[in-house]
Amino acid sequence: MTNLLKRFLPILLVTALCWLIFPINNLLLNGKLAAYGIVPRHLNGLAGIACAPFLHASYPHLLANTLPLLALGGILCARSRGEFIIVTVIGIVLGGGLTWLVGRNATHIGASGLIFCYFGYLTSLAYFHRSFGTLCLSVLCILAYGGILRGVVPTSAAVSWEGHLTGLVSGVALAWFVSKVKKTPLTPPAPGPTDKPAPPP
Repeated sequence: MTNLLKRFLPILLVTALCWLIFPINNLLLNGKLAAYGIVPRHLNGLAGIACAPFLHASYPHLLANTLPLLALGGILCARSRGEFIIVTVIGIVLGGGLTWLVGRNATHIGASGLIFCYFGYLTSLAYFHRSFGTLCLSVLCILAYGGILRGVVPTSAAVSWEGHLTGLVSGVALAWFVSKVKKTPLTPPAPGPTDKPAPPP
């Protein structure tokens, strides 16, 4: 049980942080922290790149994000805690940065961009790192959460479809990058003149 908890502790902490911030923001601060979301092309909105994934507008918003965040993030943790941390940190920065560049002039908050990053990463692994295991994983994620792809279509002014789309793109880009890094062989440097053994006296 202890090893299992350690394995999934990172995603549990991320989810717990969302649930901890919500009552502080909405019950104690009257939603003032929402101002720290991503405000595209405004310098004061850059802080939202790091803050936005942990801010939610309402309980339904937080509840809708909790299960896919735990499920997809949990799959990443099961693969590797290091992989989870890399995808989470770079996904937040890259996806949030792209949202800041291309998003509508509004305040973008919520963990859905990170969820789309996890989804894009896990579902594209089969293409970039071709193995039976990654194929099964990608198919499983598509079957379970493929419906969220509707979120990249602008259907509601209240939904940050730009955050969804940039999160998805970030996840696919990360899967490509990680697969390239893993495929790069670590070859020792060729011996130089100083590497030759000294001649016997």
